[in-house]
Amino acid sequence: MKRIFFLLCLVATGCTSTGDKKTAMRDVPIEARDSRLEEPRKRVLVAPFIDLSRERGEKVAESARKAFIRSLNTTKSFVIIENSDFPKDIKSFRINDQYDLEQVSKIASGMGIALTMEGRILEIHARRLGDQVGVMRKIKAQMDAKVQIRVMGSKQNRELLNEIREATIEATTTKFGSYAYSDKYLEEDPELIDQVIQKAFRSVLPNLIAVAKKISWEGKIAMVSGDRIYINAGRVSGLQVGDILRVNDEGNEVFDPESGTFIGRAPGRMKGTLEVVSYFGKDGAIGVIHSGQGFKETDQVEFY
Repeated sequence: MKRIFFLLCLVATGCTSTGDKKTAMRDVPIEARDSRLEEPRKRVLVAPFIDLSRERGEKVAESARKAFIRSLNTTKSFVIIENSDFPKDIKSFRINDQYDLEQVSKIASGMGIALTMEGRILEIHARRLGDQVGVMRKIKAQMDAKVQIRVMGSKQNRELLNEIREATIEATTTKFGSYAYSDKYLEEDPELIDQVIQKAFRSVLPNLIAVAKKISWEGKIAMVSGDRIYINAGRVSGLQVGDILRVNDEGNEVFDPESGTFIGRAPGRMKGTLEVVSYFGKDGAIGVIHSGQGFKETDQVEFY
C-alpha cells in the first residue's frame, strides 16, 4: 500500500500541463526557482472549465481552460497538476453548473495541492466586423467574454477567491466557405477564444498570486530508504539543492462538532528538518536528515 502511495505522489506532483504533455518539462532553468520566489511553486488543480451555454461544443471550454493555464504558467509561480492524476474523476464532483470544490479540495490536500480552481464561461459573443471574398476568408471579428474564476484553498478548505471578469478583443481569423457567414462558428473559434480568455483572466492573476503567497508551501515524504528521504516535489516545483525543509506529522482532520462539516487539517507536530541534496524522477527530491528523527512516509514537509 505504501508503494502505491509513493507512485501516486510521484505521478501526481511530477506533471505540469499546458494541455500538451510533450512540452510539460520545457525551459527548466539551472536554478530551480526564480530569485524573486521566496518559496517553491504552489501546486494547483484546474478543473475542466464549465460553459454555461448549452449550444456551444465542449471544445470551447477546453480551449478556454488551456488559455487560462498558459496565463498561469507565465507567472512561474505554479505547478499545474494533470486532471488525469487526480484519483477520482473530477467531473463526478460537478453539481449542476459548478463543482463541489470542498470535496475536491479535501482529496487535493492529501496530494499536496495548495489550490483547486474552477473556471466558468458565463458569456461569449462574437460578430463579424468585415471579411474578404473567397473560399478561405480572413474575417475581422469582435469577441466579448465574461468569465468567472473560483479558487479554494485545499488545506484551509474554504473559498479564497471568487471573481468575474470581462474582456473584448478585435482580431482576424480564417474561415472556410459557408462557415464565414455565421457568428456562431466565430464563437467557437479557438484562436479568438484563446485571446479573449487570456485577456479576461490576465487581470485576475495579481489577486491570484497574492492569495497563493498567503498559503505556505508543503509537500510530503514519499519514501524513506536508509539515510535517504524521498520527497514528492523537486526541481520543477522549485526546490533547490541546499534548501532546508521542516518535517511535521501529517496532522488530523478537524470537523465542526455540531454540523460535522470538514474545517481543515490541523498542523502536525514538528519532527525535525531535512536538507535537499539531489533530485530524482520528473519532479522529486532527495533529502538527508538535518535534525530530528522518526521520519516516515506521508509526513508533511514545509519550507523552513
